[in-house]
Order: sequence, then C-alpha cells, then structure tokens
Amino acid sequence: MAKDIQSILQATIEEGRIEEFKRLVEEITRAVEINEPGTKSYQYYLNDDETKCVASESYLNSEDALAHLNGVAAQTILPKIFNISKINRFEVFGDPSKELQEAYTKFGSQNFHFFAGFTR
Repeated sequence: MAKDIQSILQATIEEGRIEEFKRLVEEITRAVEINEPGTKSYQYYLNDDETKCVASESYLNSEDALAHLNGVAAQTILPKIFNISKINRFEVFGDPSKELQEAYTKFGSQNFHFFAGFTR
C-alpha cells in the first residue's frame, strides 16, 4: 500500500482577479519548491478563459502533506489565494493520517482510499 498522498482541488477565480491569482500562485509555487522537499509534485492548471483553476498536489506521505499545510507558504500565501477564489471540489487520494484528514476537512475534502493499481 502506497503512503503517498495526492489531491486535486478545483476553484473558480473571482472576475477581474486573474492577474493577482497568477502572481500569488507563482509565489506559492516557488516557496513550496524551495522549502518543502516532501512535495513530489505541485501543479496548477487554468481553463481556456482563465476563470477556473485545478491544483494537483502529491506528497511522499501524510507528514509531508501536513508540513505543507503548516508551512510558511500555505499559512501566508494560500489565504490570499482563497480570498480571490472559491473551492468547488477538493478530492484527496491515498490513505491520509487521521490528523491530515481532519486538516483537509476544513477545506471540504472528499477522501478516496487506495483500492488497486500501480505506478510505473
């Protein structure tokens, strides 16, 4: 059973705030890349008219996902991002620890526990 944690979050960006949103996402992405070695992937995608965003994240384990949530980037930049966007969907994949499940619940997460499959 894999210990890695993956998530997909979809959000709608407030009208007229896309440039601010992009700046904040670039800022948080740089901070996570530099300061959070347990983050396997951290990617943002925009739809064609740049009104919606999908964030895809992957962590080595629950502890690294919690480190992200408690890190400086998430504590200082993420609230600014959520101030100009609204979470529509937040799905978590894997077997998160109880502590991580509780933390993700604050964002309205739906958990999907690993059943079968492989990664090459």
